[in-house]
Amino acid sequence: MRIARNKKPGDDLNTVRGKLAGLVQAHPEVWPVCGSGCPSEQARRCHCDCPFIPQALSDSPVEHPLESLVAPLVYELHRLDGFRACWSCEGHDRFGSLWKQPQIWFYTENQIHVRVLADALSALQLKKVLRTDWEVVVTFSDPDNLDTTYALRPKQGDKTPTLDNLQADLIPRCGDRDSYRSFQRPL
Repeated sequence: MRIARNKKPGDDLNTVRGKLAGLVQAHPEVWPVCGSGCPSEQARRCHCDCPFIPQALSDSPVEHPLESLVAPLVYELHRLDGFRACWSCEGHDRFGSLWKQPQIWFYTENQIHVRVLADALSALQLKKVLRTDWEVVVTFSDPDNLDTTYALRPKQGDKTPTLDNLQADLIPRCGDRDSYRSFQRPL
């Protein structure tokens, strides 16, 4: 039996290219990534290890800033202009064993963005860049939230990775300071 494709209006090549555009370039109109008023804006140093990210990208910056180890990854997802993070955790040990795994929950308007993110994770895993296998899944958020929520998280499996290995995968690979030119707002 052949499974028929789901035909939807707007799935032509140009529409798909448009949906992918936000994933390949940062948009100057949403610069700096954290939003107007970010202290890094004046220095034109918007980058993934900026110390202001935990407060600037949180909807409750004083009470609940992003945890420092997961903040750079939340920044990178936000920078791509295809994802809106809504919850994150850097992972935690309790009584000497893994208690909470690192993960980021997010929304996206375009399903193609989820596929690209999942494909990127697969490529990183094949290249042995990551210590742990990661996945993108649909997750449950709130009973009154009708939006589809996705989670970027470690793959669930037989062996439990260590918190150190999981958190090592969160460390940004921004490169040296010269590579930040690609993140800076055009002059």
